[in-house]
Amino acid sequence: MTKEKTEQAVETEVKAAAVEEAKKDEVKANPLEHTIDLTISAAEVQKLADTQLKRYAKNARMPGFRRGHVPMAQVRAMYGLQAFEEAVNEKVGEAWAKAARESGLEIAGAPRIEPVDSENKEEMKFQAVFEVFPTIEIPDFSTVSLKRYGCTVDEAAVEKTLDVMRRQRVVFEAAEEGREAQDEDRVTINFEGKKEGVPFAGGSAEGFVFTLGAKRMLPEFEAAVKGMKVGEKKTFPLTFPENYGPKELNGAQVEFEVELTKLEKANLPEVNDDFAKMLGVEGGVEAMRQEIRANLEREVKSRIDVKNRTEVFETLAKTLTFAVPAALIDNEAASLRDNLIRVLKARNPKGRQIEKSVPAVDAFRAEAENRVRLGLFVAELSAKEKLAATEEAVKEAAKTIASSYQEPDDVVSYLLNDQASRNQLFNQVQEENIARWVLEHAKTEDVAVDFDAVMAGQL
Repeated sequence: MTKEKTEQAVETEVKAAAVEEAKKDEVKANPLEHTIDLTISAAEVQKLADTQLKRYAKNARMPGFRRGHVPMAQVRAMYGLQAFEEAVNEKVGEAWAKAARESGLEIAGAPRIEPVDSENKEEMKFQAVFEVFPTIEIPDFSTVSLKRYGCTVDEAAVEKTLDVMRRQRVVFEAAEEGREAQDEDRVTINFEGKKEGVPFAGGSAEGFVFTLGAKRMLPEFEAAVKGMKVGEKKTFPLTFPENYGPKELNGAQVEFEVELTKLEKANLPEVNDDFAKMLGVEGGVEAMRQEIRANLEREVKSRIDVKNRTEVFETLAKTLTFAVPAALIDNEAASLRDNLIRVLKARNPKGRQIEKSVPAVDAFRAEAENRVRLGLFVAELSAKEKLAATEEAVKEAAKTIASSYQEPDDVVSYLLNDQASRNQLFNQVQEENIARWVLEHAKTEDVAVDFDAVMAGQL
């Protein structure tokens, strides 16, 4: 290759590298960042600085002079620079306020003011660097797949709930002599566990009480006790689960000796008018069933709504990609960190150096960016589609929450008059409106959830 060709190749590579670097810079550039040039009069700055100096002169002190009688030359020497800087800041602030107003831009956060060299001694130049709020486009949700969960409260659900309520009010009485232990019986036992013939820590007890079938004990242990009679003793092997707890017992094979000392059978209350009164329901069994169903429907709806809202907003966080102002992210990240510190201090008032144990603000930036982006989107969609929470909707939400309390009117009054509770209700209603709108416009699959799964929190 000739020297000329080599130089051309090198020049081509350099140009290509420059183009690539320029592309990288374009990617890194903040699309929300703008600049405005500001110009202020040097004479006006000096005039304002002189006025400031006169104020300083009124209170200036210097050995040999009374307060307020220090020569102006000395006052200028002491406070001249400070007065000049204050005058510049005030005039730049006025210029920025006017320029921002005339720009018509929706500015986010305070600007960064940078000085600019000027050959004209009669003026001072600056550049304001600032961010604007993004233009938010509503995505086409018809291509977004979402699940809409639902759950029906049927008669079987009411019966299950009634059964739970009966069991919560169970009365135990002595079982018949010679009767074998069975599920739902309350048993009192003495036991001792041995590993390789040696008792192990935590493996022995006297007068230990538990209910068979409540799944408080290991299944093999319950199975061994089931069928025993009062006074009977039994020895049986048992293998602990691999993740049982104590390291020395994980997966260990042991032997237990058990003695049944007391056996009590469960006496469940009947579902009748007396039982309804016991629950504080007037109107008998039918009124009780209706109230139980209403409470279940309210609870199920609340849990399902939370599930639907959560998945919608998780999907939004992945779908929305528009740029958000760094100033808002910084503020939100700082707020998240401050909130965590407050929570930790509330949990441990005597804790020392809690602030130092909490990660720096940067650790909160990712979550802060998602929150800011979602907040801006919610505000835009709410305004465009009229989804903001109305006063009536907030009141209805308060009534729904209060309906499960004995004094609902008092609860409603508190929820609506306490500012923090009211704000929480407002946000909840608005989020429900947003989630409902997104689900209506997305590719949605209806999914029925089993009642037991909902109540067990297995959504």
